[in-house]
Amino acid sequence: MSVDRLPISVLLLARDEVRDVEDLLPALAFASEVVVVWDPRGDRAARDAAERMGARVFERTFDGFGPQRRFALAQCTQDWVLWLDADERLAPETLPTLARAAGLGAERPAVLLARRTTEFLGRPIHWCGWGDEWLPRLFTRAGAAFDDAPVHERVRVEGARALRLGPFEIVHRSYRTWDDCVSKMVRYAHANAEKAWRAGRRASPLDVAVRPPLRFLRQYVLQLGFLDGAHGLLLCAFAAAQVFLKYAELWTRSRERPPA
Repeated sequence: MSVDRLPISVLLLARDEVRDVEDLLPALAFASEVVVVWDPRGDRAARDAAERMGARVFERTFDGFGPQRRFALAQCTQDWVLWLDADERLAPETLPTLARAAGLGAERPAVLLARRTTEFLGRPIHWCGWGDEWLPRLFTRAGAAFDDAPVHERVRVEGARALRLGPFEIVHRSYRTWDDCVSKMVRYAHANAEKAWRAGRRASPLDVAVRPPLRFLRQYVLQLGFLDGAHGLLLCAFAAAQVFLKYAELWTRSRERPPA
């Protein structure tokens, strides 16, 4: 089997990430296909870049990460699926591991966990609850399904065996600028409020007042965020602010639409 054309479908969501698409897709030449689902409310240049670089591009209005990824998974055709975000990059030593996994065939459902390191304002974060994050990012298409979660979605592979074949490292280059931080804080707070509302959760003024400082203390003190220096302080403050926005929205909804 040629290493540059493994039986892998790369699953990717896009909206405005023109720079990321142009940077990431050349590094995915080893895969038989790259499936990109583009939100038409975003920058069309991201779609054009993906098509120009050989990806199979589909349009679907974003209604949550879970549903969007489920649609993307349905478009994949290869035995194995590699789930990446546009702002993630594979470490160079990962490719041989992917080749070994794909070489096993897909007769039995299987999943490979990736170790992900996340950067905040250009610096890797090792504490704050972000360190040693292991995620199922390579899996057989057969038996795989994403849940409906609007954010923090999960994939499950029915009857899968966990593989250990070598290094599988992903660098998450998220929160690169101050504007990125603010935009994602607001977007994720809203998505988390929506997720909680759908699950039947409600909020009170006490939640709005107490939960944000508790989140800061958990990440900065209990999860040793102070060891990440000034970046850790800022990250934990952003996390607390996101919790505040989430519960403020949930409380507002609870007042406007009390449970029946």
